[in-house]
Amino acid sequence: MNNDFVFVNGKIPYYQSRLFNEYGVPHAFFTRIGGVSGGVFESLNFAIGAGDIKDTAENVAQNHELAASVFGLHKEDICRSYQTHTACVEQAYAADRGRGLTKPPYSHGVDGMVTTEKKLLLSVRSADCVPVLLCDKSKSVCAAVHAGWRGTVAGITKNAVELMVKNGARREDIIAAIGPCICGDCYEVGYETQGEFINTNPEYSVFFRPNREKYMLDLNRANEFILISAGIKPENVSVLNICTKCNEEHFYSHRRDGINRGTMSALIHI
Repeated sequence: MNNDFVFVNGKIPYYQSRLFNEYGVPHAFFTRIGGVSGGVFESLNFAIGAGDIKDTAENVAQNHELAASVFGLHKEDICRSYQTHTACVEQAYAADRGRGLTKPPYSHGVDGMVTTEKKLLLSVRSADCVPVLLCDKSKSVCAAVHAGWRGTVAGITKNAVELMVKNGARREDIIAAIGPCICGDCYEVGYETQGEFINTNPEYSVFFRPNREKYMLDLNRANEFILISAGIKPENVSVLNICTKCNEEHFYSHRRDGINRGTMSALIHI
């Protein structure tokens, strides 16, 4: 595991994995800073919202344009996931440019995407869940994954690795970056969640810590474990150990703020 990340503190701040930078992989884990949204969505918000309060589609589109500009691209170059906490990973093609923004979204839940298309920006969103970006060292295949607890236990990161391998990537050449998410000291879950993990794989028990009548779950470590179990070398996994719930200035958090709040995005392209 490599914890070496850099914070790029520009007009639109974001975090980058030094491991990815070593291989020249364009990527960013954006914060909540640098956008145009106001109110509970202030400021770099990437979703209209699921609560009673809504951001405008214009604000969300402009925030995507600002994020794409970091890569010298535009919102029309983004392929956006349609997140329903599934383990579904889809292949993204050139025709998927603008999906979810200037074109209709996926018609079904898609929480991960893999592509071989150059300069097609893959985008996943989070506000406590785990954003995972992957690329092979030859920079011919990349992936973006949204892993909540349901996607994690269903193996969405493993599914992304498998689809990358089908596209020509070698497991030993895949590098992964796990972005900001809720930490194991803040993420409380019930017995049912813990039981689902253990029933899937008894080794998952190490990611839980008893907390009175519930458990604390470390999604960071769980996804790292799944990636390594899928054949990724430990030294090729970088983890940004910053908690979204603990860091209100930089991140939105569902557990901290509830359903009326903004959403961050992580982007990657070949």
